[in-house]
Amino acid sequence: MELRHLRYFVAVAEELNFTRAAERLYTSQPSLSEQIRNLEEDIGYPLLNRTRRKVELTEAGAVFLDDAREILQKVEEAVIRAGKAASQAREVLTIGFVPAAEVRIFPAVLPAFRAAFPQVDVVLRSLTSNEQEGAMARGELDLAFMRGPVRATNVCSEVVLDEPLRVYLPKGHRLEAYSLIPPARLNRLPMIAVDRSYGRSMHDVLARYLAHHKVVPEHTYNSANPLMSINLVAAGLGYTLLPTYAEYFMPKNVVSRPLIGGGPRCELLMAYPRETGSMSEAAASLIERIRELARWHGSGPSAASSHLKQAPSKIACM
Repeated sequence: MELRHLRYFVAVAEELNFTRAAERLYTSQPSLSEQIRNLEEDIGYPLLNRTRRKVELTEAGAVFLDDAREILQKVEEAVIRAGKAASQAREVLTIGFVPAAEVRIFPAVLPAFRAAFPQVDVVLRSLTSNEQEGAMARGELDLAFMRGPVRATNVCSEVVLDEPLRVYLPKGHRLEAYSLIPPARLNRLPMIAVDRSYGRSMHDVLARYLAHHKVVPEHTYNSANPLMSINLVAAGLGYTLLPTYAEYFMPKNVVSRPLIGGGPRCELLMAYPRETGSMSEAAASLIERIRELARWHGSGPSAASSHLKQAPSKIACM
């Protein structure tokens, strides 16, 4: 039995769907099914009941799931502790993030920060917002960039980026002719939507907007993350709605258009431990640099249609 078997099993057990679990793990469904069968053979008991319509945990699977999650968490904690020990006197700053921070925040602040604090090792972890909140609550992250709401009682958060959602279309789509797209024009068109398990805030904002404008997709393709959504748009499967940061990684055969009225907006939060007394000088400096960036303005292809909010006016300790 290997750790990857446990990761694969946890993904299937949480999704209860082999296709979604395979997308989440960036592997193929046949390979995933084979790994689960190998795990069940090693254990000697079936962990999942599979039918053509659904996947369910067996009683043994439900028990095994709790232990598998605990083992994976312990391994992750051990890796973090080992990394900190290996760095000896060097400070390690562990930061979780979603793609918006990767393209809109980090390039603007990390180069100068690294120059000011060369003795600090920055570890970046690409995690969903849900995963970041759990990691922050457990003390595994020093800083997180995530979508809200933040419910952990020992975490503070503040808004550092506020972007409108834009329509991303395959080049040549009939809506490309519009400079501003009326939401009614999206009705009865195939749509690509990021699964709610990736980011509940953005998913819910979009769902409310579409319901308000009585937009019903002809068909909805679920994607595991924003990059996959853009790739499906490039493949011609439909349109998607994402914040403006997605313009940074869209290919040439994808175009973006704003919605009439600006469209719904999506906030990016910076989260950090509520007890800041033990915060290092480096961590405090990085937070202040990001606040300074938020007090001014964003840069890039969508600077005219998006902005960075003043962080001090939107701080929430929850």
